[in-house]
Amino acid sequence: MAVIDFHTHIFPDDLAERAISKLKACSPDVINHTNGTSGGLHDSMVKNGIDRSVLLSIATKPAQVHVINQAAILLQSDSFIPFGTLHPDMDSVDKEITYLKVGGVKGIKFHPEYQDFYIADQKYYHIYEQLAAENFVVQFHAGKDPGPFSCDHALPADLKKIHQHFPTLRIVAAHLGGWKMWNDVEKYLCGLPIYLDTSAISNFIDPLQCLRIIRNHGVEKILFGSDSPWFDQGESLRWLLELPLSDFEKECITEKNALNLVA
Repeated sequence: MAVIDFHTHIFPDDLAERAISKLKACSPDVINHTNGTSGGLHDSMVKNGIDRSVLLSIATKPAQVHVINQAAILLQSDSFIPFGTLHPDMDSVDKEITYLKVGGVKGIKFHPEYQDFYIADQKYYHIYEQLAAENFVVQFHAGKDPGPFSCDHALPADLKKIHQHFPTLRIVAAHLGGWKMWNDVEKYLCGLPIYLDTSAISNFIDPLQCLRIIRNHGVEKILFGSDSPWFDQGESLRWLLELPLSDFEKECITEKNALNLVA
């Protein structure tokens, strides 16, 4: 069984140590399971039987966007599937989307808490319209966050609104649709044509509720994710595979569904 981890993070080698320290200061209870570099992630993948990882980067300022995207394009390999970044308040969104498209990048990651925007604010709809037109995958941090945030920027109900306005937008909602908001996920998202990844949930969700969400949402729309380096890839995968899922369901979650998005 091949495995694609749809939710990982790395940093440039010369910035990784500082970035890890800064993020841990925001969320003192979290620990890092790699050193935050591409080499550290690759070592983790080899150790834990992960064949490919989707790399998610976040521009917290508009000025960071193009530099991050240049690096993303260069990171494309047999092991890594890098997503690009956009900042919701940047200029020339259309040019950056074209740049990523030409560079072969298949998706975009938004983290509305770190980027300080409400995903259902209509002032950002033009971005979603362009991303849908270019067939990008759009991955949102969803639900709460352990950092010092209001944690109301990407609610399950808001993801539903975006889908209703942009039904062709290929949405991935991280953390099974809303970290620590899984009752709302069941209320608003289950059954919609939105992908949910399993990142950062293993220590927080009742396995029975997780299984219920997977089954009610549709196994064909669930993606394995770890949230490395903040969660160990091996432990995240083992937790998922210990759920009473069929071999076919496990194969869908660990590889087939991801290939439908990024192959």
